[in-house]
Amino acid sequence: MRHTANPITTAIRSWALRSPARLALGLLIIVVALVAIRGVITAVTGGTVSSATETVAADSASSTTPAPSAVAEVTESEVLGLSSTSVTDTPARAAMFYAHVFLDTAATPTQWTVRLSTVTDPGNITDRIAGARPTAPVTILGPTRTTRTSGEAGTRVAIDTSAGTLTATLTETDDRWQLKSPLPTIDLTALPAPSTTTPRPATTPPSPSRPATTSASVLPSTTPAPAPAIPSPPSTQPAPTFAPAPVPGPIPIPDLDTPLPGARP
Repeated sequence: MRHTANPITTAIRSWALRSPARLALGLLIIVVALVAIRGVITAVTGGTVSSATETVAADSASSTTPAPSAVAEVTESEVLGLSSTSVTDTPARAAMFYAHVFLDTAATPTQWTVRLSTVTDPGNITDRIAGARPTAPVTILGPTRTTRTSGEAGTRVAIDTSAGTLTATLTETDDRWQLKSPLPTIDLTALPAPSTTTPRPATTPPSPSRPATTSASVLPSTTPAPAPAIPSPPSTQPAPTFAPAPVPGPIPIPDLDTPLPGARP
């Protein structure tokens, strides 16, 4: 049986073999055609497939990669301006909000319980937690310190206060970070006991060298005191003597027992 040559392939072969330039041009045309066909297919279906593949890869990476250990720490002033939903976005915010509310001594018991319910289940606020509420002011000394961010135990956040370190353990539920039970407290023995008696003002006894003064101030008199009398020096002249007054009448002659000298008998 005789095989006849294919007229199509024979024409192409004769066209390509007659000149090397024709062969190179033919190969270039084939490569360009394949690239164009691949570009059209990618533009139609490749973008959707690539996006789906990237989404699946990202989900797989997030499920197998543990949470990063570095988190944004916050201070007390940064939490005060946040809304009730924003304070539960991160474990550091939720822990700092709990510390601020738990140490608030000015809120009423109802306000205190309602605000704590923002970062924990209301059933966790028991009488024991209410009894551990401090009655003396406690100061938060610094920002949060996240010590653990992976594992089933949850995320642990420590906050330094003037009464010691408050450590909270939080878990993420429905995209919200909340504190686990039992809720953290602080050691109240480190605080000074509040004074229950009214202190009396200290009184100073009057000095014995000075007379006691009354509460009303006495203004000094503007009239000058009289000068003390200066005693006169004693006189050196003798006191004058006075002669007795003469008695009228004859002068009596005394009787003498002896004659006067020179008198005749």
